Amino acid sequence: MPSNLEISSLKELRILLRNRCFYYEFVYEKEVVVKPQLNQENVLGIDHGVNNWLTCVSNVGTSTGSRW
Repeated sequence: MPSNLEISSLKELRILLRNRCFYYEFVYEKEVVVKPQLNQENVLGIDHGVNNWLTCVSNVGTSTGSRW
């Protein structure tokens, strides 16, 4: 058994035969992570150009360019 797997949260164990080898799949429950709320007022424009690799401009007053 893997050392990082909690046995109490194990729901299913699948044993699969592939290419003459046995593979084990451990199915367990995992907590749902809540995604953070995004501020829809902030935007970022990204342009990949000929002379610059990337140029980024945002509506909060910051910009950057990168050459390669």
